[in-house]
Amino acid sequence: MEEIDSFTLTAKDGTSLYGREWLAESPKAAICLVHGLGEHIGRYEHVAEFLNANQISMFATDLRGHGQSEGKRGHTPSHDMLLDDVEELLMYARAEYNDLPLFLLGHSLGGNIVTNYVLKKNTNELTGAIISSPWLKLAFEPPSFQIKLAKIFSRILPSLTQPNDLDVKHLTNDDAVNQAYKDDPLNHNKISTRLFTEAYREGLWTLENTHKNKIPLLIYHGAEDRITSPEASKQFAESIGEHANYHQWEGIKHEPHNDVKKDEVFKMILGWMNTTTN
Repeated sequence: MEEIDSFTLTAKDGTSLYGREWLAESPKAAICLVHGLGEHIGRYEHVAEFLNANQISMFATDLRGHGQSEGKRGHTPSHDMLLDDVEELLMYARAEYNDLPLFLLGHSLGGNIVTNYVLKKNTNELTGAIISSPWLKLAFEPPSFQIKLAKIFSRILPSLTQPNDLDVKHLTNDDAVNQAYKDDPLNHNKISTRLFTEAYREGLWTLENTHKNKIPLLIYHGAEDRITSPEASKQFAESIGEHANYHQWEGIKHEPHNDVKKDEVFKMILGWMNTTTN
């Protein structure tokens, strides 16, 4: 690996976002990463190492309200603001490399954000997007009264946070990874009423608006995911059609990049990127 540097981006509303760049030697492509709910970019060090070893640079910021970025833990004023934050990250990466193929990679909540980004925003600068276990639907549908309550509170108390009820055993089949998640002080278990209602709504929106996609997508999901819905990912990919490549990992839980088949996952990502850029 060539070098790791931290940087700071200032979001449109003035929020300070902590970022890191892992720059490969003689890179042939670059990836901008969007992580999941409650975690942070430090959990993707091994992903960056693999990419760097294959001449791909990686850029990432902690989501607002996560990791070392500013903002109330687990909260965003709006979903659109998360898309704006991704745009800032892409502009930063483009300033570093103005001519390399550029990809977006989003996991879980990050998968929801990236999916919305590619359907709603200008994607001329993007070669493709990689979407890991996205929150398009949750694995278990919350009761309708809970959804209604959340919508009410999103209007009157948008930054009210509650525990997200994550069971770390549902992350991977690797007990050491799950324990490390639990022990990591930069992780949190919060989600605000605004973040929940808007992510929930925008996840469902993507399933109805697949015709808006214009770029190649790699979508994959663990078949044993009990956090976000593999069926929704499959439905999304099938609706996209020839622009989408879908893979479901048997026996794998919510974090394919951290689970027991992670080496196979990395090889799949690399193979797809090579095919997409050639």
